Amino acid sequence: MTRLTTAAVHLSVLLVVLAGGLVFTSCDFASASNTAILNANSTIPPTVQHRFEYTQDQPSAVSMIESENLGEILTQNGFSRSDIVSARVDSVEVESVSGSLSAAEIYLGTGTSGPLIADLQFQASQSVSVERRRTSVTGVVKAGTSETFGQFSVDDPSSGVVRAVVYYRVEVEGV
Repeated sequence: MTRLTTAAVHLSVLLVVLAGGLVFTSCDFASASNTAILNANSTIPPTVQHRFEYTQDQPSAVSMIESENLGEILTQNGFSRSDIVSARVDSVEVESVSGSLSAAEIYLGTGTSGPLIADLQFQASQSVSVERRRTSVTGVVKAGTSETFGQFSVDDPSSGVVRAVVYYRVEVEGV
């Protein structure tokens, strides 16, 4: 019986060690899955569309948001700005709808004090540009900023309209 008892004790110890290992492993997996990443491939992607209207005399403007803002998109995904762990701009797509541009600078916020998220040069035949900056904007996005500010170098004296689509990558916690 002592052999059986010794084997049972060893088996019990082995089971306790294995069970303990599973508990610790599941804790690591749980903490790793406590965050989610929202990007262009998400069901409701964190992508915001902006519209700028400028004149030759005033070649800069704060955008009007033509889509849901980032706060609304986060809410639809079940999160809020306070859940943000990190945020960055993956890319910005800029299109000159009317008028003629030679360059555009887009900042996150209502002026040039915000992070520069796009700095684009337009060719004569080019109306759409994409730039991948991967700019970190965590603090600005958590603070509630959704608007963008555009400064434009214009080629003709008329007014113009520019559209920009900002693609975010947002890591949120609380999953």
